[in-house]
Amino acid sequence: MNKKFFIRFLTLQIFFACAGICQTFEISGSIRDAKTNKPLEFVTVKVADTSFGTTGGKDGKFFVRLKPGSYKLIFSYIGYFTDTSYFYLEDSSIVRDIFLKPSEILTEQIDVFGEDPAYEIIRKAIRYKKKFKSTLNEYEYDAYSKFIIRSNRSIIPGKEIPRDTSGKKKIPIFGILESETKGYFKKPNLEKQIVTAKKETANIARGFALPLILNFYDEDIDLQEFTIPAPLADDAFGNYEYRLEGTTSIDSTRIFKIKVINKTESRPLLHGTIYIADSLFSLMRVDLSTNDAAKPLGINKIIFKQKFTSFKDVKNPSENYWMPTDVQIYADGSFLSVINFEAEVFTIVSRYEINKTAPKGIFDEFVIKVMPDANKDTAYWKNRELIKNSKEEKKAYNIIKKETKKKENSLGFSFTSMNLGSKYNSSVINYYRFNRVEGSALSFNFSYREKLNKMNAYFKFGYGTSDKKSKYEIQYTGRFLNDRRLRFHAEFYKKLQPLSLKELAGISEFYNSGTALFDKKDNLDYYYATGYYLDLNYKLIPQFGIGLNFFQEKQRTAYKNTNFSFRKKEVEFIDNPQINEAFQRVIGIQFDIDANKYDAIDWGTGDISRFRRTNIPELRLGFYYSGKDLLNSTYEYRKYVVNLVGRNYFNNLFNIRYKAGIEYQNGQVPFQSLSYFKSSTGTIDIGMGFNAMTYQEFLGDRIFYFHFENNFGKILWGAVPYINKWNLIWFFGAGRNLITDQNFELASYKNFTISRGLYMETGFGISRLLDIFRVNFAWRLNNPEKDKGGVYMNLIVDSF
Repeated sequence: MNKKFFIRFLTLQIFFACAGICQTFEISGSIRDAKTNKPLEFVTVKVADTSFGTTGGKDGKFFVRLKPGSYKLIFSYIGYFTDTSYFYLEDSSIVRDIFLKPSEILTEQIDVFGEDPAYEIIRKAIRYKKKFKSTLNEYEYDAYSKFIIRSNRSIIPGKEIPRDTSGKKKIPIFGILESETKGYFKKPNLEKQIVTAKKETANIARGFALPLILNFYDEDIDLQEFTIPAPLADDAFGNYEYRLEGTTSIDSTRIFKIKVINKTESRPLLHGTIYIADSLFSLMRVDLSTNDAAKPLGINKIIFKQKFTSFKDVKNPSENYWMPTDVQIYADGSFLSVINFEAEVFTIVSRYEINKTAPKGIFDEFVIKVMPDANKDTAYWKNRELIKNSKEEKKAYNIIKKETKKKENSLGFSFTSMNLGSKYNSSVINYYRFNRVEGSALSFNFSYREKLNKMNAYFKFGYGTSDKKSKYEIQYTGRFLNDRRLRFHAEFYKKLQPLSLKELAGISEFYNSGTALFDKKDNLDYYYATGYYLDLNYKLIPQFGIGLNFFQEKQRTAYKNTNFSFRKKEVEFIDNPQINEAFQRVIGIQFDIDANKYDAIDWGTGDISRFRRTNIPELRLGFYYSGKDLLNSTYEYRKYVVNLVGRNYFNNLFNIRYKAGIEYQNGQVPFQSLSYFKSSTGTIDIGMGFNAMTYQEFLGDRIFYFHFENNFGKILWGAVPYINKWNLIWFFGAGRNLITDQNFELASYKNFTISRGLYMETGFGISRLLDIFRVNFAWRLNNPEKDKGGVYMNLIVDSF
């Protein structure tokens, strides 16, 4: 027989054999209370003598797909006797309802004299936890996960939104994600998730549902923004009180029902109920909620529900480990008090292999790997969803697909922007601006953004009615390579540039226009800039990057051209300062040093994303040169820059961020190029800076600064309704500026101050006002401002 033909023949035989042998059938039905006939939600279903299992749905329905053969299915639920049913699959699926009998042991009231018995049970559970963690070295598992996100910003039309039993419209579904994953874990913290199948609604550009299995045997539950002490942490008694509420059982095993009570609302904690097995003292079920102090950005409350099932150690079958197999997480929240949302997360772990050695090389830089063929169609999912889609969810998939396609070419409006499809945008709030140089200025802007920000473009054209000058800005940003570590940015412009600001945010410009029009306060100073800027950045490795940039700019003084305002008509706007008019060409180089460890996601499409796993400060070094002979600049000077930025979370009372920097310039430095501190501009500023220092108050050719902030969270008002989302921030800032006699004499405008020694300020802020705003109250420790004093107050955009 021809060799190629033999291979093809053998392949066909294998295919046809698999078509028969690998065919699977479904065992399904409803699991009910034998006395009341009511469905039991999320019952654990396990295939005997295997590591495979599943979980019933909220409506009590279950199904499991198996190859032809004889099977014994075990149905277990706390408070009921376990039921074992036998099935024989031959050539068709089987439907059978299961009825569980309530167990006999059930106590709802415990009379306690002295210490509550729950404390001794918790002590024994902590001892079990230590043994559990010491012998559980690694495992692998298969999981199905489903995320359902609801929001009042859903694109589902109002007429299609279903109503609840009271007749009120539900919050519509915003998006759905479903995934099948294979996971691996190895001590101390190695993890790998392989997404083998996934689907999501059409409005989600890129995503997947991962098993969100929280380990309640850990010391803390990590919510990224902060950590929450676990109820079985070694120091649990310092954070929680416990009360034995009763006992129930699963078969003949007694289960303790223990109420967990958080001792305070001033720091993030949990409360609710946990179930612990007698004799073994392992967790059997968790039903916990976050307290009022445990509110990450935009989140009001999170509810965690988990049930545990026993699995044998593959190397030592006499050892059993109770592992989470049914995970439910519910969250709700809002953003800016405008966008409301709810999230439901379901994970069913169908198989664990305890202490099974992971495949060689499985743990690499990619903690998440999406298989290239992971996107599956409806036919695949029809028989694979462990949590069946409801009628509403099925309808949402179809409606969102239809509406997303329609939205690609439709015009949409919001308070701040106008959108054409998903790629084109125009910022409406910046169509008009007002300042003392341009007067009333009309400006049209237009931006284009490709999927995943691989390419952005921006165009802006405006005209000032008082200075009678037209302006424009054209920007392009491209991100290249599979992980977008190569970035190129270009700008071409003729604009009115604020002094001592690299960029003015749209909200800041909008606010400044308001204060100028209604309060005769134009908080900024300006000059005319015409030129271009080119910037190329490349990350050689995640820990080291290099950047090259060049800009050419013709700089001219801008003059006050109007005194118009709606109020205070008799008051004059202050004059705009003169600059050292110049033609500048500057070339620069930066080095980014980042010693953090990074993990990566392989999206299965050739794209890679990286994210930081540690919190080591980042260092940037920069050198910039403007030369008369080499670059034909008006002024020749050199600038050296060192910046250090970091953030570290230690505990709920010591959550810090910091920034330090040095700028050193030598040569002839024109006024508009002097180094400046990030200070309060009188507009709405963004991020960390000096809060009691006024705009352009301290300039120089040498500056040194340090900022430190600590987030105390909700320590003062965690239990107070309406304000328990706010955070209390303490801050300290110090800086020093110097200038040579040569550059002071050169400066066209000399109304700035040289600090007497080290300038220092301190104060406190209240953040998370409408989620993104922060009000600061600051005062100077020295260098008082002439004719001013007391407390300085400002509003910034910051969510720390």
